[in-house]
Amino acid sequence: MKKEKKQIVLNGSLLRPLSVGQGALLHTGGIIYHTSRVVAILEESEDCVRFETQNSHYHLSMSPFPLAAVSPFPMRLAACA
Repeated sequence: MKKEKKQIVLNGSLLRPLSVGQGALLHTGGIIYHTSRVVAILEESEDCVRFETQNSHYHLSMSPFPLAAVSPFPMRLAACA
């Protein structure tokens, strides 16, 4: 019998774009999490992402900064002169 994967619902942000075969890097509640390898990206939108890892199913609600998490380009903070 196949064991059910944990369902994890979080409110936070991705620290790098999701990639199948690599662990996700999440920031939520002031803590940084590194997941097991991503096996499937189920949904990506401006305000949430759903993905499956080797051990769990994740639903990450990304507010207040959703676009930085789904951007394929590295994001850096710019200093004002």
